[in-house]
Amino acid sequence: MENGSIQVLDRAFCILEALCKSRNGMSIQQLCEETGMNKSTVHRLLHSMMKWNYVRRAIDAPIYCAGMRICELGEEIQSNFDIIAAARPILDRLSEQVGATVHLANWEDGKITYIYKAENRASSVCMTSRVGIRRPMYCTSVGKAILSTLPDSEIERIWDSREVQVFTPFTITKKSVLMEELCRSRQCGYALDNEENELGICCIGTAIPDRKSRPAYAISISLPVSMAREDRRLSMIEPLLSAKKEISALLGTL
Repeated sequence: MENGSIQVLDRAFCILEALCKSRNGMSIQQLCEETGMNKSTVHRLLHSMMKWNYVRRAIDAPIYCAGMRICELGEEIQSNFDIIAAARPILDRLSEQVGATVHLANWEDGKITYIYKAENRASSVCMTSRVGIRRPMYCTSVGKAILSTLPDSEIERIWDSREVQVFTPFTITKKSVLMEELCRSRQCGYALDNEENELGICCIGTAIPDRKSRPAYAISISLPVSMAREDRRLSMIEPLLSAKKEISALLGTL
């Protein structure tokens, strides 16, 4: 045991994460190279995880993949999230109303995680965002919306605690610039992402408090730059804030 962790669990999770990130599965040798573990350890852990259906072996090759039990648990987690159950029909309707992709994200450990995505069926734009992906708060509209509700001291702590990642030429890399943006967001109730997380994509986001009045969640509308004329973006603000109000009412946080 080291730093409160249990070695066998650390190793099992390391293997499981490697398999979850692998598109076509991995051999034992590949897992050894990826994790730095020896073959006997990898083989033993794979055998245990296969018994619980967290790992499966390909029928025609010695290749291992993440098992469907991961998906089953993911479904259980999502179904137990009050915010997802409450927000899903509202966000689906919002997506249809504005003709764009809508996201729901939560805030944890200085980053946001997308926990629901409503893609508009008429949109031909394929975004890289997906449920489960994590991003820094300073380069997304949902992250900046949440940051704008926090005291300056907490914003600075979050900024200073992490190395700034640059995703596009438009990613904010200076704290002073971020603070100016957040000041504007506080005044209008929403935040903008102008190609800061993904080139060609603009987003408008607003924060939603949890039952403890903490800004734990945020929703956003995302659309391609080619369709993000100022008049269209402005027309989306009212539906976005209306959806926020509906979700907040269902959560009892109004």
